[in-house]
Amino acid sequence: MCKSSSFIATLLVAGCLCSFSSCEKRPSLVEQRKAELRRSDSLSLAEAKADSVYADSLATFREFELQELKQQFVFEKQEKYQTAGYYVLPSYAGSKTGFTFFPEVEESGKLLLVFIDGKRRYSFTEIDLSNEDISQQVSHPLTPRQMNDVHRCLVLAKTMQDLKDAQRSLEKAQLKIRFYEKKLSMRE
Repeated sequence: MCKSSSFIATLLVAGCLCSFSSCEKRPSLVEQRKAELRRSDSLSLAEAKADSVYADSLATFREFELQELKQQFVFEKQEKYQTAGYYVLPSYAGSKTGFTFFPEVEESGKLLLVFIDGKRRYSFTEIDLSNEDISQQVSHPLTPRQMNDVHRCLVLAKTMQDLKDAQRSLEKAQLKIRFYEKKLSMRE
């Protein structure tokens, strides 16, 4: 029994309430638990570093892929009227006169299908990139050429989204690394 207390000392170890009647047992169990926590944090840190390396390489690959895809498009933005620009295929660039339909990809990665009626009224349809069947999302029938153009824009929009996802994953992994490094330094 402890000289300072006649009560049974209690210690929270590994989520369980364990009772000990001797002070000699406590230091070794506490040190053992601290070592287990350090080991667990070290494993989590190693995992976060591996995630960071993977996300960084994926982001680099997606950035390269995106730059190659952008070369197949024309970027249009009227500084006076627009806050965001659009990527359109070269055949739709410039004046939209004569077109009743054209696909475009916003800088943010949204795929829009623009329909123009005879009175020059525009209607925009945002395409859900997770749904592969575009024809179900469009109210107007599309020709095979138009579907091919939409598919090319879809590839660009998905690549933009994939790059954003990889960058978010990289940021999360880097936050985890900082968290576990700080946690480990506090445990020492």
